[in-house]
Amino acid sequence: MNMPTNESTVPIRILYNIAAPYSGPARTIGGVVIGYLGVRIFVPNPVSKTIEYIGGPNVILGLIAMSNDIESFCASVKAFVCILKSNKQIQNELLRTRAYQILGLLFLKKRHLINSHILHLTCTLVGTIDTVRESTAIINPAAFEHLLCEFE
Repeated sequence: MNMPTNESTVPIRILYNIAAPYSGPARTIGGVVIGYLGVRIFVPNPVSKTIEYIGGPNVILGLIAMSNDIESFCASVKAFVCILKSNKQIQNELLRTRAYQILGLLFLKKRHLINSHILHLTCTLVGTIDTVRESTAIINPAAFEHLLCEFE
């Protein structure tokens, strides 16, 4: 936070940003820190935008790679799908870096953890399951190719 050493003598108060408590990917991370030498503000951003700033899709792929049990694997894949659906820049970055191939490799390595919920999330990511529309279409051909066509 770039605070001077004499700042530790004064208690710091953190006021969380609760002006608009949204749920899901619209939830903000931010707050205000009040100290001896002034006020420091953390600008609130949606989680998907924050992930984009700190490393993009590699952060979520890292979470998927580190998951060792079904619960953490399911949570990381769900976070991946939510962030991908709410951030167009991360979608473009995934296509540019061919990260769907990496995700397919992670799915192959963790095939013992795949259950029906993971498969449903994968189909949602590909676009073959869309509860909003009546028709079934492949919205994401790269994900379809690397996740479902090579699925064993």
